[in-house]
Amino acid sequence: MIRTNALLDRLLGRINGPLEPGRSPPFWLLVVAAVVVLALLPTFLSRYELLNFSNFLSNVFLALGLCLIWGFGGILSLGQSAFLGLGGYAYGIVGINLIEIHGNTWLALLAGLGFPVIVAAALGWMMFYARLKGVYVAILMLVVTLLIETFLNQTAGQGWFIGNAHLGGNNGLGRFSGVIREPPSLTLGFGAETMVVFKGKTQAFYYLVLGLGVLCYLGLRAFVNSRIGHVLVAIREDPDRTEALGYDVRALQLSVFCLSALLASMSGILYVSWGNFITPNVFGVFYNILPVIWVAVAGRKSLTATIVGTVFLVWLSQKLAIQGDIAFVVLGFILLAGMMLLPEGVVTGLGERIGRVFDRLGIGRHGARHGR
Repeated sequence: MIRTNALLDRLLGRINGPLEPGRSPPFWLLVVAAVVVLALLPTFLSRYELLNFSNFLSNVFLALGLCLIWGFGGILSLGQSAFLGLGGYAYGIVGINLIEIHGNTWLALLAGLGFPVIVAAALGWMMFYARLKGVYVAILMLVVTLLIETFLNQTAGQGWFIGNAHLGGNNGLGRFSGVIREPPSLTLGFGAETMVVFKGKTQAFYYLVLGLGVLCYLGLRAFVNSRIGHVLVAIREDPDRTEALGYDVRALQLSVFCLSALLASMSGILYVSWGNFITPNVFGVFYNILPVIWVAVAGRKSLTATIVGTVFLVWLSQKLAIQGDIAFVVLGFILLAGMMLLPEGVVTGLGERIGRVFDRLGIGRHGARHGR
């Protein structure tokens, strides 16, 4: 077992580092099994179920961004969905205007990824270089996202066009504008022969989201286990001491804040490509509190727990949605019960207990080190 652990460390490098729970061979076998099951799901799901599950997975990027800045960086943001919305609107507006000209959405994709990062850089510079901390960052982000929602809800008139894209007010982008121009699905490739359209109802879109999710998960594991990740955790624990050791705390916070915005924008772009619409509701309180619930209940200090918890809770939310507002009440109760019983997160807590069982059986990383 010791040789197996050493081989894993050598093959995976930083991906198997100490700052992300889950490093043993049984853990990675479960990860591989989960990916295989997810890859085979489209053969068993109906088109409607596939459409829903693709949406479940697209929320993972938003949750991972919050996990990164809150769980590892100690920065609670109540406005992460603002970057999802900005990414979705930017992608949709550019896509509506250029899809007929270029036949693809490369520029729309770049706009959807880049615009939220620019906004995050401006907001982050004001917040972190003004040394705002804790609840002040959370409140400021929530105020900003509510201001954006208020503005977009007032853009239903015929004067609110950006090129061919009608902002549409609370009806959403491209809706009810006389001649409806909906945001296009992701259309990628070079030349007509290689062009692929990732429509939300197709297996191609599902596999795109799944592949991006796996790459993002592995990349973030390597990031948090890098030298920068260790400094980020040090800032979470004691920013003043970290700064006294010579690290530029504000620059690192700003950089990670922008990275979290990039991740949220990916969820926004995938959401628009999935349903070919987006409304100002994504900037509302409900959609900004939801990621906090996902990450807090699952375990904010673990990327793995965040993914598992997010997919489960989004699925649960949809099942409860037919009951109206009770969905939010139930999620709030889950958050309260989870924080009281397992403060570090339900998925994280269960994972630790399972890990201790493996240790006792002598098949986990810790048990191997102690020769059990």
